[in-house]
Amino acid sequence: MIIGCPTEVKAGETRVALTPQWSKTLTEHGHTVMVQTQAGTKAGFTDEDYKNAGALIKECIEDIYDKAEFVVKAKELKPQEYGLLKKDQIVMSWFHLAEDVDFDMLHSMLDAGTIGIGMELIKLPDGTRPTIKPMSEIAGSLAMLEAIKYGLVDHGGSGTLFRKLSGLPAPKVLILGGGHAGLNAAEIALGLGLQVTIVENYWKRIAELRYMLPAAEVVCWEDSTVYNLISNTDVLLNTIYAIPNQPCLISRVVVRGMKKDAVIIDIVGNGIIETMHYTTLLDPTYYEEGILHYNVANMPALCPKTATKALLMASGPYILAIADKGLKRACAEDPALFQSVCTLNGKIVHDEVARNHNLPCTPFNLGMLD
Repeated sequence: MIIGCPTEVKAGETRVALTPQWSKTLTEHGHTVMVQTQAGTKAGFTDEDYKNAGALIKECIEDIYDKAEFVVKAKELKPQEYGLLKKDQIVMSWFHLAEDVDFDMLHSMLDAGTIGIGMELIKLPDGTRPTIKPMSEIAGSLAMLEAIKYGLVDHGGSGTLFRKLSGLPAPKVLILGGGHAGLNAAEIALGLGLQVTIVENYWKRIAELRYMLPAAEVVCWEDSTVYNLISNTDVLLNTIYAIPNQPCLISRVVVRGMKKDAVIIDIVGNGIIETMHYTTLLDPTYYEEGILHYNVANMPALCPKTATKALLMASGPYILAIADKGLKRACAEDPALFQSVCTLNGKIVHDEVARNHNLPCTPFNLGMLD
């Protein structure tokens, strides 16, 4: 199979979808690997590293999409890539089609007849999403570090140090969601001596968090409780993904009632906090209702060396399986991969994607790959 790895074009993105190590593995298995020049530079990999691994270096992104049967990406498609997609070309990336989807991207995939593999949709029988887990762990850790940075005046903050100091009350951190991101954010915050409260909606997870983080307060979501906590918090950190077309959980009125030296960090996007809109690593913050907001969806790009290696530990085996076996056999042998196919033959083939946006769905089956 011919596998292509373009340079990411999302603003501030620094990760790469293939490392030289995985390029070498793929070429040793008889596949052709094409990498766009400087695709891995910010993650610490030179063109020479890829050449030594057996990959072909291509000068422009058009060369990658024109020749590749299978395109792997570290982040979603952007407008300059839409017109390069081809029918029956496999593209594996983070599309997040079941969430706050970019409909222009979705329609470009459908119009081209792209076979879309959503990495975020790969789910094991126990519910674990193996590709999301490492990125969530990184994003949660970085979220607390970014909160500290943007409390400081040189980054536009109020001049507050989010750290427990002798003789002063410890600042309060409120984390919405106790998944992998919330857990890692809490671990960082507790290490700094902060007062940490996690809001979670599932009793099983609440019990797990209370066992793992005895120093944190873990509570079940109840609107009045959450709103009261928000009014007194110094750092509000959201890790909950929104369901499309559902009302925001935190209204503008609630944000307006926050302490004016507080910071809001949202690692997942729009839909939970009404005053949130996407920002980029190049322009990450803004003030709304007097509160500093930070809403960068690709925070792991702040540490591309770590994030790329962590991503490939999870995604690499799936990439290799598709290349070695072909998509049909790979999906037949791995239910987790099967349910990650989201677009095919100009149709949405994933029920969650279609349902969340009230769009028609043609459920995926292996016969569609004949």
